[in-house]
Amino acid sequence: MSTGGTIAIIGAGIAGAAAAHRLHAAGRRVVVFDKGRGPGGRMATRRGPDGLRFDHGAQFFTARDPRFAARVEDWTARGVAAPWGGPHRHAGTPGMSAPARDLLVGIDLRCARAVGRLVRDGEAWRLEETDGTALAEGTAFSTVMLTCPSPQSLALLAGAGRDLPGLGDVRYAPCWTLMLAHDGPPPFDGPVREDRDPDAVFAWIARDDTKPGRDGGTLVAHAAPAWSRANLEEPADRIAERLVAALKTLVPVGAVRHAAAHRWRYAQVERAVGADCLFAPETGLGFAGDGCLGPRVELAYLSGLALAERVIDGRAP
Repeated sequence: MSTGGTIAIIGAGIAGAAAAHRLHAAGRRVVVFDKGRGPGGRMATRRGPDGLRFDHGAQFFTARDPRFAARVEDWTARGVAAPWGGPHRHAGTPGMSAPARDLLVGIDLRCARAVGRLVRDGEAWRLEETDGTALAEGTAFSTVMLTCPSPQSLALLAGAGRDLPGLGDVRYAPCWTLMLAHDGPPPFDGPVREDRDPDAVFAWIARDDTKPGRDGGTLVAHAAPAWSRANLEEPADRIAERLVAALKTLVPVGAVRHAAAHRWRYAQVERAVGADCLFAPETGLGFAGDGCLGPRVELAYLSGLALAERVIDGRAP
């Protein structure tokens, strides 16, 4: 059984952070791994030159479930989040990664560690990097919780000869994101400009500088899913040039001081599992994230919380 021992969480986005926080509060030993330089996952904050910062992933979150609403109220009271962009919308402060960082305080977090392989060792698991180097000094984990996107999770499971039914059904839309700093006045009124036309270049343009504590003259623009799919494998510098040109046809942007593009291959869930999490207590393997319930920060948080509860109880969903 997998109800005791050290727990590995792969992915330090909001689902992994929520799971780790709950398990830590229950007295369980947790180690969180993430291939990025810091936590947050798609609740990401990118630094640019001259101290610029861009929330280039998830733009905001809402709270409908009482459990998440209580968490957001606490974050807001402590300055980890603040209202932004419309009724019931919140953003992390000073960046979107702040809520995940807050949940992971006091927890063993190991960033810049790409888990490449799960190795069965008796009734436990060991983690290896892609080159076969042991992670966590070869620690044996009773439970491995996967909170990275489902294609990455499926690859790890396949390498271990395992599966979690339903995980392969998840589908994502990609997104190219433009991060831009400019001189001059704001290019439009209000914090956000949205376009729901599926044939448009951009689905979302945000004046990032309207968020609390952000720098002036910064925009984040998300290309629409169809455009992103059609241009998914283009070089990032070429994408940045094309998106800047497209943006200038829509809004009056001043002199560009900085422009960069980032590709989110698994940006937004289009089809979810339809369960709050997946867990196989007989193997100690589980999955949580927006791939379970749908494309909202709140739903990813609740999925991570649900998986943590399953692990604590040692039972399947």
